[in-house]
Amino acid sequence: MISTASSRSSAIRVILLLSAVLILRLLYAAYFAVNPAGDEAYYWDWGRRLDYGYYSKPPLIAWIYALVDWLGGGRLIAFRAAAAILGTSSLLILWSLTRSLFDEKAAWIAVLLGLATPANSVLSFFLTIDAPLVFCWSIALWAFWKYTDENGNSTMLIVLFLSLAVGHLAKQMMMIFPLLAMIFLALSVDTRSLLRRSRLWCALLGSYLSLLPPLFWNLRHDWITFQHTGHHFEAAATKGSVLVERIGDFFSFLGTQMGVLSPGTGFVLASLCVVGLFSIRKANRPLRFLLVFGALPLAVMVLMAMRQEMQPNWAAVFYVSGLVMVAGWYSGAVTASYPPPSWRRLLPATLATGFVLVGYFYFASPIFALLGKEGHKADPNRRLLGYENLATQFQAFREQLPEGTNALLLATGHRDLTSQLAFGLPDQPVVRNLNPTPGISSQYDLWNLEDAPLLTGRNALILSTSAKNLAKPISQAFQSVEKLGEFTVRLKAEDQHFSVFLGRDLKKWPKNPQ
Repeated sequence: MISTASSRSSAIRVILLLSAVLILRLLYAAYFAVNPAGDEAYYWDWGRRLDYGYYSKPPLIAWIYALVDWLGGGRLIAFRAAAAILGTSSLLILWSLTRSLFDEKAAWIAVLLGLATPANSVLSFFLTIDAPLVFCWSIALWAFWKYTDENGNSTMLIVLFLSLAVGHLAKQMMMIFPLLAMIFLALSVDTRSLLRRSRLWCALLGSYLSLLPPLFWNLRHDWITFQHTGHHFEAAATKGSVLVERIGDFFSFLGTQMGVLSPGTGFVLASLCVVGLFSIRKANRPLRFLLVFGALPLAVMVLMAMRQEMQPNWAAVFYVSGLVMVAGWYSGAVTASYPPPSWRRLLPATLATGFVLVGYFYFASPIFALLGKEGHKADPNRRLLGYENLATQFQAFREQLPEGTNALLLATGHRDLTSQLAFGLPDQPVVRNLNPTPGISSQYDLWNLEDAPLLTGRNALILSTSAKNLAKPISQAFQSVEKLGEFTVRLKAEDQHFSVFLGRDLKKWPKNPQ
């Protein structure tokens, strides 16, 4: 049995390590942050127009951005700080969960594996929906395990309810948690009795009540979030051989997962999942818990990868349990027929490989910049480069307008262009997106529909991704259109050409151009 003094010493060691990591991440963000990622700028724009729901996601990320933007004054460092706090705090919860399931040794290894996981570095740098989702999922895992292990701790039930309720507002993936919890309880006689507890059912199912506001929002917006989410489960269209594309998507998914976890951790986890699923009912309670919340949904995702393209971050929450299971195996608390126990001595190599990948994520971009190779194909920040120059060029056209001109700011092309422009301009004004595809494909399209009657009669400064004339639906929406000039900016390490137009007297908001 671990002494209280030893347990306190272990806790202090972990807190000091993670505090140092958090400080380093904040310093890195302060000195090396370039531009927000496309999704970050997009969600930041959501945060400037608070609501109970949005086109593709529940509202929590917008609410977080509203708070972060208010505290940070619209600066990028505020985004990075919030991500660093959420991502690093998730490792502290990972440590506590592992210690509750196994022991101090396994918990320490879990923290080291988490730090050596590129996914956690990304999670702690970019403030997207995954940072609050993984944070809430980790708390829910810890609280649910403590509740089942401590024979119905009421405090843990409250924590479970709150983490689930908030998590549902972060991302739709959180909705799977109660289902997995029921599967875990139903699998064995020693946990089945908990299914008769009404308070547990109230916590699990009652957490879905937090989704009522976004549900009402969707009711008023033709269930657009459901339509968008449903597209993720459609089999991808193919241009060539269906078999070749499906095989390509499958191995692409497996490859990216090995990359986000690091190869050593990914291999051990995959082995434990395959072996564990065949004996899940016979596994002891801690291992069964991890298999249900990790191996089982990961197996479903692998099957899905055989029929459609999968995003690398979709499996993020299931790796919380996965890392605990791998740490338990390396510590000897988890036994399995494969990998062989002798391979546990490879832990230093697994950590070293992971830390090399993490180091690459953090330091490759500054090194490329020092070598004059900024934006190289191997530069992790390649997709972030150049947007500050885009804003500078467009701002020059704004300053040429007659003083007092209150022109709308419009941008054609992908939504990322619109949100990056809005964030990068000196006064961070509202920039509207003119969707190049028919239908509703972003939150900007919904806002345009709502605001269209208020915009009639306004002039507009239009950024076009075409060097030629504006698309007819756009040019015909104004009494007259004048081309003011062109410029070229290097975005994502590629030269891109833009034109700027002045549209006078908007007659009617243009339909999405074909």
